[in-house]
Amino acid sequence: MYEKITSYLDVFGKNAVSESELQKKIESFVTDFMQSEFMNPNAMEAMEKYAWVSKSELKNAASTMTADEACTCLSAFVQQESFIPGILLDLTQQGVLPQILGRLKELDT
Repeated sequence: MYEKITSYLDVFGKNAVSESELQKKIESFVTDFMQSEFMNPNAMEAMEKYAWVSKSELKNAASTMTADEACTCLSAFVQQESFIPGILLDLTQQGVLPQILGRLKELDT
């Protein structure tokens, strides 16, 4: 169900990729995610009910997120990218995005 989105784990989970290559993959991820049925246009508002205010809290919460929570987070990140360019790169390099995608992959099996 989430195969197309979680396939980016192959690149996002590795540190051996150059930053420019990683940025290109992030752009592809954004396009794919926005075109998926998992994109939540109200994600920013939905995120307000969660107490995840830091990257470490998001990483810790990822292992117990529901699919809806994970997709809401991803949607919010994608929306934020248009206002804060580079946020997805940072979240990927800090391990947040790979953790959440890993959880979706886990839920998909």
